[in-house]
Amino acid sequence: MADTEPRKRRRPAKSCEQCRQRKVRCDRNVPCGPCTRARSSLGCSYRRDSRSPTPADHRTSRLISHEPQRNAPSYPLPSGMPDGPTGSLDETPHIRPHCSSKDCISSQLGSTIRDLQLRLQRLEDRLTATEITRPSAPDSDIQQALRELCDMVQSLEQRLLSCTNPSPAPNGDMSIAATPPRLHTGAKKMKLFGPTHYMHTMDKLQLVGSLETKGPQPLCPELKAELTAQIKELRYLRGSVKAVQSPRLNDPVPDLLSTIPVRSACDELVQCYLRTFEGIYRIVHVPSFNKEYQQFWDQPPVTPTPFLVKLALILAIGTTFHPQRGKAGKEYDTRLIQTWIYAAHWWLTGPTEKSTFNLDGLQIFCLLILARQMGTPGPSLHLSAGALLQTATAMGLHRDSVHFPALPPFQSEMRARLWATVLELTLQSSLDSASPLAIPYFDTKPPSNLNDADIDPDLKQPPTSQPSTTHTDTSLQLLLHESFSLRAETIQLIHSPDRIPYQKALDLAIKLRTTCHTITRFFQSTTTTTSTPTSTQLPTTPFHQSHLLTTLNRYILHLHLPFARIALTTPQYHYSRKVCLESALTIASFAPNTTTHPPIPLHDDVDDNDTDFPLLTMTARGPLRGPLNLDIICTLALELITQIEEEEAPNNNHHNNPLSHIASTIRTPILQTLENLSLQSANVLRLHGKSPALKRYIISEALVAQIRALEDTGGDGDGDGGVQGVVYEAVRGCLRVGLGMLRGMLKEKEKEKDGDVDGELRMLVTPDSAVAAAAGGTNGEWDEMGIGMGIDDLEGWDLARFLYAPGFVDLGGW
Repeated sequence: MADTEPRKRRRPAKSCEQCRQRKVRCDRNVPCGPCTRARSSLGCSYRRDSRSPTPADHRTSRLISHEPQRNAPSYPLPSGMPDGPTGSLDETPHIRPHCSSKDCISSQLGSTIRDLQLRLQRLEDRLTATEITRPSAPDSDIQQALRELCDMVQSLEQRLLSCTNPSPAPNGDMSIAATPPRLHTGAKKMKLFGPTHYMHTMDKLQLVGSLETKGPQPLCPELKAELTAQIKELRYLRGSVKAVQSPRLNDPVPDLLSTIPVRSACDELVQCYLRTFEGIYRIVHVPSFNKEYQQFWDQPPVTPTPFLVKLALILAIGTTFHPQRGKAGKEYDTRLIQTWIYAAHWWLTGPTEKSTFNLDGLQIFCLLILARQMGTPGPSLHLSAGALLQTATAMGLHRDSVHFPALPPFQSEMRARLWATVLELTLQSSLDSASPLAIPYFDTKPPSNLNDADIDPDLKQPPTSQPSTTHTDTSLQLLLHESFSLRAETIQLIHSPDRIPYQKALDLAIKLRTTCHTITRFFQSTTTTTSTPTSTQLPTTPFHQSHLLTTLNRYILHLHLPFARIALTTPQYHYSRKVCLESALTIASFAPNTTTHPPIPLHDDVDDNDTDFPLLTMTARGPLRGPLNLDIICTLALELITQIEEEEAPNNNHHNNPLSHIASTIRTPILQTLENLSLQSANVLRLHGKSPALKRYIISEALVAQIRALEDTGGDGDGDGGVQGVVYEAVRGCLRVGLGMLRGMLKEKEKEKDGDVDGELRMLVTPDSAVAAAAGGTNGEWDEMGIGMGIDDLEGWDLARFLYAPGFVDLGGW
């Protein structure tokens, strides 16, 4: 029986665990000397059944050993105190150094300090009590006990400070923890206070705590009521003074409510927006928007201004995707769309910040950037994606909501969705600009894979995210957001001021093409799955697939385009030519392919989902233009011209050469694609309400004419004069067509305004300038566009200046 029982130690080990393992003599300090002197950083910890000695313990032990008789209970101690210092030390709660949790250590130390403070208070009360008879023992004994207890409290406070602010590492690397951010959230304003805000210093001053009216000792009710009344009066007077000092500016749209169309038209335009952009750029919470939308029609006069501005921008975007735009009256008028955009611009940059520095203001900012890319007035440098990113960062959206536990689950999820949208709009803007990407540090997690019906403003607990294979309202946003880091690295490489490593470009392109295959498989699975989205879910349409593939292929194109441009002289980069051609053809395949006029069918039996992306390409600006962007047109033209130049020198029977026939056959589908893009550029001018943008149409027609002339001459250098003449004739014909269209637009506008010229066109062409343009004269903007001059006299006209951009010096010639 004795053999089976475990052996018991007669006395517990007092050395630390590290010294016992290394068999080193331990001095029992915290930390002990051997662990401190060790080369590597060792943690000094003691067993659970033993406590770590402190310097106060050593002093107390010396006091007990040297003065045992003096500390005997020869006089009564205060009530509640143990008899003698030995008893006080034995009953003191001991700290467990083995607990590695900072909260655990802090809790134990705090409990011990509170206990010692209570005992000190009792002892001091006992000493100062006049009704208690002084013991016969000398006062020095009591003072000595007080000093020992004070030393113990000081030692524990130092240990607590060392746990909170750890000492520098043995290697001398000194660092401190970063200042945590503070998020201010209110009903009308949301702002993140950074490490430079004075609030972090105010916490150390403890002034706010002194003015707190809550707690165990609140201010007296009379003083609290007086302060409340004074603060209310102060805020009222402050608002009145600010209202007097603010300038009186002229609101461009003083009555935005009167510009909203009838409900039937609004319902159609809202659905046009929800089935297109909302699925990719999650900006609004659809159930909350529908609730406010219904309240708007029930009581229009009491509608809050933020929702009214938000609705106007949604209507402006939805107008782009309505098949009857420009044919159905006021609600589809271009000037009305511009009015809504200017009203949102005015409200967003108005005199007050508090009404816009919240989630509503950020939603309106995102919608405004999208709406300005739908056509006129076009993107703005002052309301750019960079300004949107700065606004979102100032509101703290770049920090994950886990840092702010007080945020409701609904706000946390909306912040994550909006941050992903802000990042996407910033990427698109940086790809088309000459500036590198400037995204700050962020730790916000991607949005959860949830339907809008799963979250609610009154939700108390965050819902569980659906698996990635489950289709939800945020699936498209997550699908695009997965490639964010990859596309951000691509932009940094494109804008790199140094040499671009080819291998890195190849690796990024391979990963981007893999992402494209993933997107294709996703849409194939959503069309073949048996579970169809419910009526409350946002739909997944061909528009989304076309938009996502166009977006990703543009990154691949611009990644390889610098190498493709020099591939003619450096054959090692021939693969880049192939990749650029494939990407450009993929994007061009989403362009409208019709020769009818108008280019988009307007009858009711056409599915809106099949016409959404073609409508976008015909009306949008910037990256949303998709296949009708000049980078796609120029890439296809460059490949065709390069293939023609790579052929052998022509001879008398080059048409009968089988290699030339094969090369011509390969170029035929590429040339047909380029001709279709040129045709659709001409169709853009036929859309009513479109601004007179002729440059894309003229460049595409000139390039097609140049390529056909080169094919007819076999790429012979002797035919350059003939090629130049063909190009000039093509430009001459484009100018005639463009002038005829613009004059027709002016006449229609004059009829609509009863003889008054449209406001926007009046800024470009006055009646005198219109006559001058018809007579061959020049005036203002028309002269810069190359339209105002005589059609039959191109002598001295700088064609290259028009086809490129004014101010360019080195154009490289034709």
